[in-house]
Formats: sequence, structure tokens, C-alpha cells
Amino acid sequence: MLAPDSLVLEGRFRVLRPLGSGGMGEVYLGEQVSLGRKVAIKVLHQDLHAQAGMAERFKREARLLSAVEHPAVVHIVDFGESGDHACLVMEFVEGQSLYDALLPGPMPPGRALPLLQQLAEGLAAIHDKGIIHRDLKPENVFISPGARGEQARLLDFGIARLVEPEAGSAVSQVGVVLGTPEYLSPEQAVGAKVDTRSDLYCFGVLMYRVLAGRLPFDGPSPRHFLAQHASHAPLPLDRAAPSLSRFVGLLSLVMRLLEKDPLKRPQNAHELADALAAAYSALAAFTPGMGTPVHVPQRGTPSSGTAVFGGGEAASVSAGPSGTAVFAGNAPAATPHGSGTAAFGMGGGAYGTGRVASGAVAPVAVRSGTAAFGTRPSGSVASVTGGASVVKPQNLTVMLTDIQGFTERTSRQTHEENARMLEMHDRLLMPLVKEHEGKLIQKRGDALLVVFRSPTAGVLCGMAMQDRLWRHNQTLPPEAQLHVRVCLHAGEVLVTSDTVLGEPMEVVESVEHVAAADEVTFTEAVNLARNRAEATAEPCGTITLPGREEQLQLYRCQRAAEGPPFGDRFAPSGGMGTKLAPLLGRVKGAFSPVATGTRAAVARMKERLRGAGVFLRERSRFATERLPAAVAMLRRVPRWLVMLVGAVALLGAGTAWWVHQQNPAVRAFALLEEGKKDDAKKVLDDAPPDKQRDPDWQWARAALLHAQNAHRTEHSHISKLDQTVLPEVDDRVLDGLAEDYGRDGSEWLAKQLARLPKARVYSRFEALAEEPFSLRQWGALRYLEQAEATDGVDLVAAYIAAMESKDCDIRALSAQRLGKLGDADAIPALKRVTEQPKRGGLLGCGHGEASDAIQKLTKGD
Repeated sequence: MLAPDSLVLEGRFRVLRPLGSGGMGEVYLGEQVSLGRKVAIKVLHQDLHAQAGMAERFKREARLLSAVEHPAVVHIVDFGESGDHACLVMEFVEGQSLYDALLPGPMPPGRALPLLQQLAEGLAAIHDKGIIHRDLKPENVFISPGARGEQARLLDFGIARLVEPEAGSAVSQVGVVLGTPEYLSPEQAVGAKVDTRSDLYCFGVLMYRVLAGRLPFDGPSPRHFLAQHASHAPLPLDRAAPSLSRFVGLLSLVMRLLEKDPLKRPQNAHELADALAAAYSALAAFTPGMGTPVHVPQRGTPSSGTAVFGGGEAASVSAGPSGTAVFAGNAPAATPHGSGTAAFGMGGGAYGTGRVASGAVAPVAVRSGTAAFGTRPSGSVASVTGGASVVKPQNLTVMLTDIQGFTERTSRQTHEENARMLEMHDRLLMPLVKEHEGKLIQKRGDALLVVFRSPTAGVLCGMAMQDRLWRHNQTLPPEAQLHVRVCLHAGEVLVTSDTVLGEPMEVVESVEHVAAADEVTFTEAVNLARNRAEATAEPCGTITLPGREEQLQLYRCQRAAEGPPFGDRFAPSGGMGTKLAPLLGRVKGAFSPVATGTRAAVARMKERLRGAGVFLRERSRFATERLPAAVAMLRRVPRWLVMLVGAVALLGAGTAWWVHQQNPAVRAFALLEEGKKDDAKKVLDDAPPDKQRDPDWQWARAALLHAQNAHRTEHSHISKLDQTVLPEVDDRVLDGLAEDYGRDGSEWLAKQLARLPKARVYSRFEALAEEPFSLRQWGALRYLEQAEATDGVDLVAAYIAAMESKDCDIRALSAQRLGKLGDADAIPALKRVTEQPKRGGLLGCGHGEASDAIQKLTKGD
């Protein structure tokens, strides 16, 4: 320890008082005698200084550090030996540590990205001098005010270089980990050799913490963090910070930085700085007029006072995080994530890159996959808390879709208009995924992530989507139309319950960047494997694969010259004509609930189909023998008679269309979908008395009352309906009732739902319960629980989705239910709740219930 008021480095600097102590030395507030300016003096521990050759290494490293001149790097003022002490004198910087800046929560991207870009440029400056930082973390970053806005400053670099033994030294470091466990690279975690790319991984952890307000791994102990950095997949950033899901490039950059294999990360800090500049430009495009904000701390916000240590100038060392990496000051117990240097004994062993061999199970976590949908923490390795099962790779076709101009459109529409647009999007496209035997993996806003076992099924599903969207758009003005990109790629992936892992995700995302709306665009892999007789395709350019120079050929389905893009082959009418298609699509939507039967009815239908198959096989021989004669007879029919029959059929279809179009219920439902409640009310009120007795008019009336928020009247109206009307309940009415039950799950409303056909209600509510959180998702889930009809629902996934609610009661109830369900997969979601800032009283917003649930699930392990 240096005594206050003592002089060091030949009397050039005076020690004022200690700032803190760590595993490698002490930090003091000092004064440069000649200029009277404050400095920070770092003193190496005597036992380290006494090691053979350490004094010479200290001088060489300090000389390198002093040569770094960059505004984002704290400046070295002087260095040398003073008696038995090795001293490093650094500038004293006013401002706030990044650690303190993150205490209220994550930093807005508009503020974070310029600061992170400055840090990347500073990191590049020290890398250019051959220095590896090895301990990047919020405590070692300071934010200083400046004339041009905020300036990030990188502190305390060179920690590991100061203690790394010379070549041939008898002091071995094999298996010793140096750094802060929460921010270690995989190379550091296993005690392997590191280079500048190790700093880039640590930068990725830091960037994740800044943008999400949490770490990519849950820990909680240093041992757990080491294991997770070494072999576990990080929680995808878009799951930790859903508000960033539309910034695909930013998400991709963070997940690339967190790759286990250094070859898959950005290869230098200059590349990283350029990528951050591009991400900020993209962010500015999403948020016009954003600019770089100048952050001014609110009155009463404590200023940490020193860039070197991160504690308030007048505060005691125990009051704040340590913030020094050169001497690795240990953080106090109150610090959420200890900042001190930890040395943990690790056994030897080679570092695994995490590649998955074809047909093999990955021994460690695989690469992150797409930034838009990310990876799941469990990946293919069991987590430390013991929950995940092994996932085997599969050769699948991956589909990614999104709405053209979605961001611009949502910015000019109201919240209600955006909700209606997404609901219509789902209503049009989601049924087609099931019809073509696809599996919906994730839905994020306007984006769908789907996998198919057959490339042909994926292509046909995309064609069906574009045909259905075309028919939908015929009835709307241009500004209200939906234009969607459909992109496909095939390859070996790992599929979990909510994500897809593997390189095909990166490829399909690259396709999405260049694909045109209203097209079905796919790669060479899909084109070679699909049944080409099903659809004609044409080349439409190439893309460069991420991180490679090779070009990948793209194709698109060839469109029809007029009418639906793919010849109306997917029309609900079976090809009756392009003009009738939009209306017949609405008819199918209006009457599809009638076609939905009970499980018993489905079983009976299957039995009848089997019987029909037997009958057809028995009659096939007869049909084959008589077919030539039948064809010959038809050829003798006069052409005028054929034309007459065709005209009569067309007239009948046209008449049916006209009659359907005049149905007030059909018109009212269509108007409600467009948000025109007053127009729908007028149509229903003007309907003739005989039409107002029809079941479809009654259900349209219920839907109108729900849209008008007249829920008591809506429920009263339904309660008075005759038993003969109830079997024809419309899905849109069931959606409204689910939302009402989520808002007020009263016993009276439950009784009204019990009057409706159970099979219809349960089937629809099971689908709703699997959606992302909304009131109708919550209401459907709670009703099925109350009715003890949850056999078809993944309750853990449904309650995890409900945890996204802003309603504290819903969060609390969901946490309690997850604790009782006893599935450890719920622990990460519960931890995310406990890590959020508290609001809503002593227990916060579900914080207490989530903590209790974690304890129950942990004991269960």
C-alpha cells in the first residue's frame, strides 16, 4: 500500500488516496505535481513484481500502451518503477461508467451503437499495437461528455499480457483462466491460447448486455459461466430483446461475435467498427431523423467520477463496482456480476469449434443461425441446470416470409390498423402451412419461419400463398394490399420447439434480402430436390453466401401471364375463374367453421374414405374398359351443346356468386375485417327481417358488438341465441370470446362458452393458445385449463408466451403455473422476469412468483 501524500516516479506524482484494490494490485487517485492535474496511479502487487522478468515485461507492455493514441482509449501519462513498486499512471476522466449507465436497464440502440462503434475503433487501435485487452466489460468502459456528444473510453487494457510468462518460462499457465467469468471468450474459458478475436467475443457479450440489459448466459456461478461460454448456445438476442427483432443486421452481428469458433467471428476490430457503422445507418433508416443522441444524466443520478475505477470520487470503494481490469479490482458483493479477475483451475483439453458433422449429434453448441430468429439456449447440449435434450440434425426445407414495406407501413398506421393487418396476414397464410404439411417454428410480427420435409411442398405452399394474397388484394386499394416475400432453402438443420439452427438459416436470410415481393424465390438446393413437374422455375440472379466468395444461384416460380400468379391452381374453387376467386375465398372463410367437425366425425369421415377407396379400386377396371367408349361418345356431341352446357354452368356460378355477395352477414364480416364498423352496422341494420333471423346474421351481429367493445351486449346477444344456431358459430366470434375471457374470465362467460359445441371451441382455443401472447391467447389458455381440456396444448410453451404480458397479474399467475407444471425448460423465461426492473409493489411485476417458481423447478432437478 502507498501512503497518502507520498510521491512516486521520482516525485512527479503525488498519491492522494486509494480508490480500490484487486487481485493484481491497487489503484490510487493521484496528482501530477508539475501541472496539478488529477491522474490515476496503478501499482502492481509486489509479489507479481518480484517474479523473474516481470519488471522488464512491465516496462515493455507499458511502452506499447503509451504508444496508443485514440480518443476511445484512456491515455497513459507515465510509467516506471518507484522503489519496490511498478507504477502505471493514466489520465483521470470525468464521466459515468457503462456499468452505472446500464443499471436502469438496456440502452436504446440509438444511443448504444455510436458508443459501441467508438469502442470498436479504440479496440482496433490497441490491437494494431499488438495488445489484447482480455477483460472487456461494462465496468471497464467510461462515457464522457464532449462537445460533439458522448465519448466512450476503453480502460484497463493489457491485463493478461502483464502476467503472461515468457516463452520457455517455468511458470505454466495451462488450464488457468484469466478475466471476468461473465465476459470470457470460449478460448479463455478453457485456458487455450487467445488472439485479438477473443476480444471480439468479449465485445459481443458486452454488446449483448448493453442492448438487452442482461447477459447471453444465465450462470449463475463462475463455474457455470465458464461451461456456458465454452460449449453452450447463447440465448438469441431477439428473444432477450424482442424490440430489436426487426433490426436483422444488428442481431446477426451480435450472434456472429458470440460464435464459439473464432473463424466465424468478424476477423478484426476494424471490420467490427464498419459493421457497427452499417448497423447504425440501418437503424437510422428504420427511425428517420434519429441522429446521435447526447445523453444528459438526470438530476440526482450519481456520477462515478473516475474513468479508471468507476466509483464516485467521494464514495468508498465498496460503494460501486471495481471497474479496473489492469489490476482486476474485485467487485463488492452487491454488484450483480462480479467484475474481478478470476483464476479457475481447468483441466486440459482441445477447444471444440462446434461444427456438426452430417448425420451426427453435435458435441457442443452449433453456430447461431439466422439473426432474425436466432438460436435457443438449449441448442444441442444439456444446460448446466440440466434441461435440454439432444437434438439431431435433419435435412429440411426452410421457408422465411415477410411483408414488403412492413416497417414503413406500421409507422404510418394506427395500432389497431397494424393489428388488423397482421391478423389478416395470419388468416390468409397460416392455414396454407398446415395444408402443405409445414411446421410453423416461429412467428415474429410479419415474419414466418416454417420448415417442410419436402422441398416440393415448400414451393407449392409458397405458390399457394402468393395466389391467395393475389385474390385478397383484388378487393383492396393499393395502400391496403399485402405483398409478401417467400424465400426457401434446403439443408441440414437442427430444429427445436421454437427455432431452427444451422447454416441454411443464414442462407435463407440472405435470400430474403434480395427476393422480390409476390414471388416464390428459392436456392439451387431446393430446385434440384423438388419435383419440377409441379412448377416451372426460372433463374433470377445469384447471391454471395455470408463469409464466402462463392455465388449461389437463385430461382423463382414462373408466373402466369395474367390472373393469379400461378394460374389459379390453388383457388378455393378448384379453378372456376379468376374473377370469382376472391369472393369464393371469402365464402370458404365464412363457412369453414361449418366444415370443422368433432374428432369422432373426422374418424367417421376417414372410415368412409377408406370404404370409398375400396369401391374405387373395385370399379377401376370397369372404368378403364369403358373409358374409350365414353370418350368416343362425347366426341360425337355437337359443339353448340357443349357450349350451351358450359354457359348454363357459368350462369349458375355467377348467380351463386351474386346471391352470396348480397348476403348481409358476408358483407358485414368483410367490412369488419377492414375496420369499417359503422358500415358493417348499417349493412346489418338494413338487412330484411327474414335475413336477420339467419344464423350467419346472428354471428355477424355478435362480431360487430365485440368490435364496438359492447361486450355485455355481445354476451347477452349470444346467450339468447337458439340452440339450432349455436353449431354454426363463426371462428371470428370465438376469437372475440377468447379475448373477452382473457379480460374477464367470469363464471357467467364460461357458462356461455359451455353452451357452444365443445369440439369447435376446444379446437379453436387450442390454436389460439399456441399463439404469441395476447388477451385472446391468454383467455383461450385459461378457459381450456378451467375446462380441463388441455390435452392438445403445450402448457409450458403457452405460459412462457403469457409471461411476455405487461399485466403483472398475468405474469404472476403464469409464473405460479409454470412452477406447478414442473418443467425446467421454463427456468430461462422465469429468470428473464426476475432480471427486469421491479414495478408493482414489493413483489414487483411477477418477480416474487417467478423466483418461487425457479426454486421449485431447481429443487425438482
